[in-house]
Amino acid sequence: MIKSSIFFKITILFLFALFSFFAFSFYFVKSQVDREERISQIKYNQFTTTINQIMANNGSIELIERYLKDLGFEVTSEPDIKKALLNYNKLPTNFNGVFAKTIKLNNEVFILLETHSQAILYKDTFKVSYHSYYLIAFAGMLLIFLFILVIKSLLPLKSLRRQIRYFSNGKLNINCKTEQQDEIGELANEFDNAIKKIVALNESRTLFLRSIMHELKTPITKGRIIAEMVENPLQKERLTSAFGRLNTLINQFAKIEQLSSKSYNLNKREFLVDELIEHTKKMLLIDKISIDPIVLLSPNDLIKADFDLFAMSVKNLLDNAIKYGSDGKVTVSTDKYNLIIANKGEPLKMDFKEYFKPYFKDFSKNSHGFGLGMYIIKNTLDAQGFNLSYEYKDDTNYFIINGCIVENYCVIPKNTKI
Repeated sequence: MIKSSIFFKITILFLFALFSFFAFSFYFVKSQVDREERISQIKYNQFTTTINQIMANNGSIELIERYLKDLGFEVTSEPDIKKALLNYNKLPTNFNGVFAKTIKLNNEVFILLETHSQAILYKDTFKVSYHSYYLIAFAGMLLIFLFILVIKSLLPLKSLRRQIRYFSNGKLNINCKTEQQDEIGELANEFDNAIKKIVALNESRTLFLRSIMHELKTPITKGRIIAEMVENPLQKERLTSAFGRLNTLINQFAKIEQLSSKSYNLNKREFLVDELIEHTKKMLLIDKISIDPIVLLSPNDLIKADFDLFAMSVKNLLDNAIKYGSDGKVTVSTDKYNLIIANKGEPLKMDFKEYFKPYFKDFSKNSHGFGLGMYIIKNTLDAQGFNLSYEYKDDTNYFIINGCIVENYCVIPKNTKI
């Protein structure tokens, strides 16, 4: 994670550039110093040789002084240096001319013109130019300044990443607004505007759905009351069943809306398959009929899931299996970690994923309902981390909820809460 960070990459790039810069600077300065040392040594050796040649050609001391002044030397009083030069390589007693002695101390060059009667000390006023070194130092500081500037301009990315993470976890009251005027600032401000629009749309959607559900429940309740007053038993049963299905569908949609808006809190617990099937029978009103269409083969296997959501999924699967099966029977079994719901009948006409779309209907002669069952199943299982797969073999449809079984043949007594 750190190695893929843009801050890490920029820091590595800067360190590489800084190391390269200092390596170049070191070798450049070293070569410059060595070069100046060589030039200086050659230069001042030439001074001494030239002065001695002037004297060998009977030149006067005034001529030598003019020569030194032209080269940038001036008379100076440095008693210690003068004394040291006088004591070094003393003039022979029979020498009648001018003798030149050179010494370099602390990057300063001194020349002593000595005769038996006088000794004059000259100092070189030439100064080494440090412009190149100043440029190198300036380039180094500029490199460090640019690094700090780049890092400072990228710092809002960390804050933006943190806010995006909060937003993805369902926290909507975040603020990404910034005064920064570059591209990163524009990105943060645009994201902040997008969040505000999403929050407004989400609030509007929630209000709309809740209003619709409230408005639908009122006529459904009235319809159920009126249905109870119908004298014809067949019509009464049909009306009651239709209004009951509508009411159940609205309740299911209320949970789907909560899942979509991330406001539903999962409450996973362990329960037996038998407990689940008994509950779904009540939801399907199967417990009121004499012939049970559900054959349960693994009642004591243990499931860990959100009971209400999982029951909603299984209820819709059982409802579809009973309605579309050729014999009106459905088998519930397990296979290690999977719950399997099977029914005899024809295979699905369309690709399995097509049935997950809301309001999908294959327009077969046996097709009835609102086309929302598989959509509800898909969303409720996804919210719990389960997935639904489909197989067809031996004239049987198999709908498999994968990974929901946590224990096979649990010895917990029936109807005991876990």
